[in-house]
Amino acid sequence: MAELLQDGSKFDVLIAGAGPAGTVLAYHLAGTGLRVGVIEIRPWEDLWGKPCGDAVAVHHFTNARLPQPPPEVVRQRVEGVYIYSPDRRTRYRVGGEGYIIDRRRLGQYLLGKAVEKGVELYLQHSVIAPIVKEGAVTGLRVVRPDGMVVEAKAQIVVDATGFVRAVARRFPGSLVDDELSPLDTNIAYREVWVYEDREIEEPEIIRIYLDQELAPGGYWWFFPEGAKRVNIGLGVQGGRGLSPKPFFKRLKDLDIVRGRYKVVEAGGAAVPTRRPCNSMVDNGLIVIGDAAYNVNPVHGGGMGYAFYAAYLASQTITSALERGCRSAECLWSLNMEYMTSIGAKQAALDIFRRFLQRLSNDELNYGMEKRLIPEMDVTEVSSRGELKVSVVEKALIMLRGLKRPSLLRQLKTVADYMKRIRQLYLQYPESPSSLDQWVEKVTGLIQEFEAKLSGR
Repeated sequence: MAELLQDGSKFDVLIAGAGPAGTVLAYHLAGTGLRVGVIEIRPWEDLWGKPCGDAVAVHHFTNARLPQPPPEVVRQRVEGVYIYSPDRRTRYRVGGEGYIIDRRRLGQYLLGKAVEKGVELYLQHSVIAPIVKEGAVTGLRVVRPDGMVVEAKAQIVVDATGFVRAVARRFPGSLVDDELSPLDTNIAYREVWVYEDREIEEPEIIRIYLDQELAPGGYWWFFPEGAKRVNIGLGVQGGRGLSPKPFFKRLKDLDIVRGRYKVVEAGGAAVPTRRPCNSMVDNGLIVIGDAAYNVNPVHGGGMGYAFYAAYLASQTITSALERGCRSAECLWSLNMEYMTSIGAKQAALDIFRRFLQRLSNDELNYGMEKRLIPEMDVTEVSSRGELKVSVVEKALIMLRGLKRPSLLRQLKTVADYMKRIRQLYLQYPESPSSLDQWVEKVTGLIQEFEAKLSGR
């Protein structure tokens, strides 16, 4: 394992950040014959140290061509999700296998495999800025642990630094310059508890609670890590001037979480909750993971999306370097692959998220109680990003004469715009020259949707 980055070092690929996205990319590039360097600000014992719910579905490993996690990394097997209404009288069950993982151990396991195959890892090194020459990123300026500032060159640089976007945000005017609105973020806080006086029922089921009073614009969660250990936390929508900690204090008073416990982990983080950035590539640069907003907009979970983006990036990089090319055009296949698959789903869920965040607890209670979206279709929305207009029309017919017709009409609008934005992403431009026109269409569609929800 390399210790200090040397000034003037030259790499084929230089990855900034060894979180889920950067680690999985390094894993896939290891053993390809490319010289790959990874710059990581954290020490080894705190890899993947960002606080989160630590849940990830089985299919994300399969889709990203990763091995299933070894037993020592898995804290709890997951067999499904319960989603509760604010009054907790209605509960949806969503199927799906997954894991609650030990993030640090999984990161160490995958990155360790990459290092064994020759990837060079530079821990506790901090990225200052990209080196830009003639409109292309050609390397990174880095601060070493000893305080020395060095420069390293690379044919392709990858920004996997997460929410801070340490490379992309310092490349203004580029294709990846897609600013994140505070309203398109969630500010989360979570603690891991070990109960001393209770056992958790159904530890194989994770729980999500919708409640605009306890988690405005977000949700709170209760994810068991065994019979006595639980990851419990919440997120609130950014841009509202809210801190999650006061809400978390109220959460601790609920009967459903009460018990004698000790806190073994605690922390908070901000996460993006929107569609992917308009382009994940530019000349000599690739952006993946939270830095590219590769997340589920409804719940902010990003590990699985980061895995997949990293896998696609590895394919793009090896193909481009085989051709001796590093331009945005040569890297564009990453955009095409991602945007027309996961990106289209993300965009549709971004529409759904904007609708959910406007609902009151009363509306959420009513909608879930009346099954305005049937339980089986909740799975369809979460897995494919599709809300079928026919389902909503059927609900309109069945519930005609009941209160809240406006909520049903809004739901029909949501289904329509989810379909329309999916279609836009399936028609993602085939070259950088058409990107601006496409972005204008996406932006216009979202503004039109927001105006309809506001009744303007």
